[in-house]
Amino acid sequence: MIKLTRVVCPTDFSPTSSRAVDYAGTMADSFGAELVLLHAIPLMDYPLRSFGMSSSIEHIQEELQTRAMESLEVRSKKLKETLPNINVRLLVRNGEPHEATLECAKSENADMIVMGTHGYTGITHALLGSSAEKVVRLADCPVLTVRTPDE
Repeated sequence: MIKLTRVVCPTDFSPTSSRAVDYAGTMADSFGAELVLLHAIPLMDYPLRSFGMSSSIEHIQEELQTRAMESLEVRSKKLKETLPNINVRLLVRNGEPHEATLECAKSENADMIVMGTHGYTGITHALLGSSAEKVVRLADCPVLTVRTPDE
């Protein structure tokens, strides 16, 4: 028997990750598990320093964290409209999305990660890489990837 007590779902607020949040919410609700919604903010230290903006780095990171938490709260409220009994916790972490997702899943003792994948192929995949692919390869727990079909 599969037992889920905690599901981690990273989101970048795209339509694909929004669909993954819906899947994660439904699974968490069905199993009575806690849903941890996560947003990762990539560190901008190097790019900003190269433009002489080192004094602004902390301010920009704080602003991004505030806006990310506000967006997570909006998403959580929307989820609770259809799943009123769901237990949702919101986290914002700094770092590359795949690293933040893996660290969160480990520190939260997640039973599953549910995340969107954009399904890039060819040169786009080679240039952009895939956070979902990295998470699938490196996670200690099962990972469910959700792709939004082309419309």
